[in-house]
Amino acid sequence: MADIPVWSAENLNLSIGRQIIFDDASVAVMEGERLALVGRNGSGKSTLLKIIAGLEKPSSGDIHIRNNFRTAYMTQDVDFVTDKSIRGVLQEGLEYFEQLLDEYAHISQNSPRHAEIEHILNTCNAWNLENKLDTTLQKLDLNRHCDTPFHLLSGGEKRRVVLGRAIIGEPDLRLLDEPTNPLDVATIGYIEEYLKSFRGSCLLVTHDRFFLDRIADRIIELENGKFFSCAGSYADFLAAKAEARHAEDMEVSRREKFLRREIEWVRRSPKARLKRNMGRIRRFEELSAVQAPVRMGDTELVIPEPERLGNKVVDLIDVSLKFGERTMLDKFNFEFTAGHKVGIIGANGAGKTTLLKLITGELQPDAGQVKVAETVQFNYIDQRRLDLDEDKTVYDEVAGGVDVISLGREKISVRAFLKRFLFEDERINGKVKYLSGGEKARLLLAKVLKRGGNFLILDEPTNDLDLPTLRVLEEALASFNSTLIVVSHDRYFLNRVCNHIIAFEDLGSDAGCGVVSTPGDFDYYMSVRARHLDKLRAVLPQPKTKVEKTVAAVEEKTPEKKPEKGRKLSYREQQELLHMEENIAAAEAELEAIEARFSEPDFFVRHAKEMPAFEAELAAARARVDALYARWAELEG
Repeated sequence: MADIPVWSAENLNLSIGRQIIFDDASVAVMEGERLALVGRNGSGKSTLLKIIAGLEKPSSGDIHIRNNFRTAYMTQDVDFVTDKSIRGVLQEGLEYFEQLLDEYAHISQNSPRHAEIEHILNTCNAWNLENKLDTTLQKLDLNRHCDTPFHLLSGGEKRRVVLGRAIIGEPDLRLLDEPTNPLDVATIGYIEEYLKSFRGSCLLVTHDRFFLDRIADRIIELENGKFFSCAGSYADFLAAKAEARHAEDMEVSRREKFLRREIEWVRRSPKARLKRNMGRIRRFEELSAVQAPVRMGDTELVIPEPERLGNKVVDLIDVSLKFGERTMLDKFNFEFTAGHKVGIIGANGAGKTTLLKLITGELQPDAGQVKVAETVQFNYIDQRRLDLDEDKTVYDEVAGGVDVISLGREKISVRAFLKRFLFEDERINGKVKYLSGGEKARLLLAKVLKRGGNFLILDEPTNDLDLPTLRVLEEALASFNSTLIVVSHDRYFLNRVCNHIIAFEDLGSDAGCGVVSTPGDFDYYMSVRARHLDKLRAVLPQPKTKVEKTVAAVEEKTPEKKPEKGRKLSYREQQELLHMEENIAAAEAELEAIEARFSEPDFFVRHAKEMPAFEAELAAARARVDALYARWAELEG
């Protein structure tokens, strides 16, 4: 990492109403570094990006900017109105290079500026802008439909286009505000690779910890108007933050001990007011005026104790559903049990929310059955936040006409309940429509978790939540003693919470989606994903190639020949074939027993240290089943 700042600020101050955003804060972005900015919702992260982009100004502070400094700013809001196509919007980001090319064509070759422009265009490979545009479209997987109007795109596609526009001009500093929210795992992968391939500095705001660890080489946190910086991963940041807080607490403890000692001295010493002791008194007064560090409270997510579930929870039996010509599910089977914590992943629009609606009874399948046990009490948090009334106050939205909430055996006032979710009195009495996206996410969690239930369904719960709230939510869900479904693209979140994965996998434009279910967390699913995709594709009808079609046409005209006889099986091979079906059945039963162990609610907690051995055993069992099927096909042939 270079130690040359491209942008820095000292003694930065800004207040909005009673909230202090920056309090004599200092921060710098170094040349070539990828910097992640974290902090609670409303702490001022987006405000800092706007100040760097020149869209806002602080109340005071010294800002230093490198000469000829260029920034590109990607905001959270990508839903703007334009008649341009994907290609047209991306081309807006090439304006700087277009100006350079125009200037280069009209400037004297003997001019120092001519050599300077030539150097920039060579460094950025910007002589052929059409080629640069095509390369960017390909890297973001947008080249197949680059002439599509921007306003017809999905939210994820719009975000990719806007990201490309911010980066294609190769600015000195890229400012990215939540670039992965709310994108699917595959699209986030495109963005990760895209960002890593570009020069220049980057300052990004994100709550995706996998993305943060892969992209950022330094993390800064904005809290109570000050910046805390740490090089390394998110885990390194948490460790450094804990160490810094411990040092602060030790300093506060030492100061309090000193003050108690000095108070006693002042009280008992009649000589305390002598001239030679006045310095000691001044020291006491200075230290007593020092305030302890201000700490933000932690969200306390309260999930009421769920009613007990029986042996049966929800069974999906040969469930099929079509929307027009599109097959969403085809003979899908799954059995939810008590303690199941299932993560559902897949591209936007693949059918994840449709599956949730089938489970809860909002949709009925075209074929098959969804059996829901009588003991099941669903509690469903929707993806689009439709449950919030924008014109109600925060208090009324959660209270629902009562002033006391029952949380199992505990009863608590609505106001105290909301304060556990970090809502102060001013916000509690304000209307929902004035809340930020993160505050609305917290409010919706409070409203949903208040309802209880023993089958909790969360559709994209991590969107707009800050990292401290995410950690608390993960801990609450990990200890939730009942059945849970989480639809999420947050890979870190899925690893911490889930013990089973259902994945909607894109098998190609003609084949549509296939659905895979496997025990384990997200990392385990990714380790076996290729094998599952091969199995899904193996049962698809394969289109004939030109050669195959030609052969088929020739065979139609050629008189039928008797098939050649294969070699005769030996006695041992005949016996092997005779018992093959029962051998396969035994191997599959052994595999199912091993997979069932992975589905146990506390399996990954009890066997954390033995996981490599268990995974090897599972892989060996699956390999044995595959080998038996291959051998069966060989003997039959």
